[in-house]
Amino acid sequence: MLRHVTSIILFFIIVILRQNLIAKELRCRCLMNDSTCWPNLSVWRTFNESVNGRLIPVQPSVAFCTGNPPNIDVCANAIAQWTNATWRSDQVGAMQNHNWENTSCSDDLGNVTCTQGSVPRLAVNATTAEHVQATVRLANTNNLRLVIKTTGHDYLGRSTAADSLLLWLHYMKTITLEQYTSCTGENISNAVRIGAGVQWGEAYAWLSTYNLIAIGGASPTVGAIGGFLQNGGHGPLTRWKGMAADQVLEFDVVTADGERQTVNACQNKDLFWALRGGGGGSFAVVLSTVLRTFPSPSMVSILYTISAANEIRYAHFIRDFIRFMPTLADAGCAGYFYMIDTTISIAFFVPNGDLTVTTAIIDQLMKNYTDLQFIQNSIATFPSFYAYFSQTMAKSNPTGGNVLLGSRLIPETIVRNQPDQVAEALFQTRGHSKNQSMLIGHLVAGGQVSNTLIDNSVSPGWRTALLHMIHAQEWNDNTSVVDQEILASRLRTQVDILQTIAGGAQSSCYINEADPNEPNWQQKFFGTQVNYDRLKSIKKSVDPNGLFICKNCVGSDDWSTDLNCLKKSTANRVHITMHVFVLVKLFQFFK
Repeated sequence: MLRHVTSIILFFIIVILRQNLIAKELRCRCLMNDSTCWPNLSVWRTFNESVNGRLIPVQPSVAFCTGNPPNIDVCANAIAQWTNATWRSDQVGAMQNHNWENTSCSDDLGNVTCTQGSVPRLAVNATTAEHVQATVRLANTNNLRLVIKTTGHDYLGRSTAADSLLLWLHYMKTITLEQYTSCTGENISNAVRIGAGVQWGEAYAWLSTYNLIAIGGASPTVGAIGGFLQNGGHGPLTRWKGMAADQVLEFDVVTADGERQTVNACQNKDLFWALRGGGGGSFAVVLSTVLRTFPSPSMVSILYTISAANEIRYAHFIRDFIRFMPTLADAGCAGYFYMIDTTISIAFFVPNGDLTVTTAIIDQLMKNYTDLQFIQNSIATFPSFYAYFSQTMAKSNPTGGNVLLGSRLIPETIVRNQPDQVAEALFQTRGHSKNQSMLIGHLVAGGQVSNTLIDNSVSPGWRTALLHMIHAQEWNDNTSVVDQEILASRLRTQVDILQTIAGGAQSSCYINEADPNEPNWQQKFFGTQVNYDRLKSIKKSVDPNGLFICKNCVGSDDWSTDLNCLKKSTANRVHITMHVFVLVKLFQFFK
């Protein structure tokens, strides 16, 4: 009798373990195109009531131009606004770069037959914490593919996915000043709490009324505390005060279980470490963030656009420009430069700089190149950062095109000690107008970014870098898939050249402005494999079922290429085999 009962128990235990194994190894998201598992109408109706009717349909950018008949007025506006970043951020289905919508629509009126592409079909226009919690719980209960978006400024396609449910945070626009006391007892005057939907242009404008500044991005339409900040966040003032993630005092989040949590140096400490550099859309939904602010600096602006008559003369200028880079950095300069053909545009600035000193330094660089064509040539002062930003940076914010980026962080020691090698690599990887490419240089590292005493998950590559270099490749909507693949391959070649001046195989890049096809992305995006492994361990503890999964984000390597199905796990097979082995031995004991 005992043998018979043991046999039955063994049978059922094996069945249960096998079912658990299948669930772990073959678990796939429930997608909208699968009617067998997608929630029924009554579930959606009840959910919509719980979020105050904020469940909305989603369309790609120019889907307004389809239909029978199409909405001509709305369509005409969409075409007119195609490259307007503000308009795009206000559209629930639009990405800032059209290629990530992956649809058949374009701004070419001859091609307005729209497929849904990778644009989610339903979204929750969340404006409260309760909306976010309800959405997270719905996705968890029904095993839905969930994506999170604020503005669509994303070069890896992480805030969109086909047949998914979109959690749209764009209209969570609260900003408040606080006299903040940290959990460790530090008193911080004029800390700013920024809501999930606030964009940097809005934050800068609001803070300017108090003559304050937060450390943010160069684009006014980039979300302030989403993927930008959670992946590190570089910008105009990072050399002056450090990365955006370095300024975080506290997060208010919703975790994967739908619970609201305070995250700071004392509460949820591992999550606090991970959210400051380890990746947006990976660990929790951030509702708001408390940041340090600073009195606004005055700004000295340096704007030059220079063209050389031939490549030899251009190469000479680039060599001397890079040789001069340490002098510029030591003088407090920061900013950007853009290289195409035999032209370079320079937009540098000095926080709290001296106009006379800055002019003398720039004159020293330019004195041997009076034969070049100076298309633009100005050095000016501005009374505040916001005055500078609104006049020179905010106006240049075009989007809507198709683009891939590839990047590397260039160590300061290499720029200082091997300037000619750096200059040669930049000359080789400069953009060409004939193939719609550009090389973009960012003098945004060094200075306070190099502070290694800050304990967060920002890639260690930032702490040793001086330059962040991006090769950008664009293409037209009518470019064939084959030609797009050729362009992607060419981009990899350019990044390989940049890697020769970035420290070789152990070089790193900035996750927010990286190649989505980057090999060994775990090390490249997160600086070291050790850094990535720690982040992955934290993710497993706060999001054990992988609700927050996005392309090349922490934990995505456990999922299929489309991120909808969990990969088979050898570890799980070993685990269940050991359990069965023990049970068989137990059964034999009772025979």
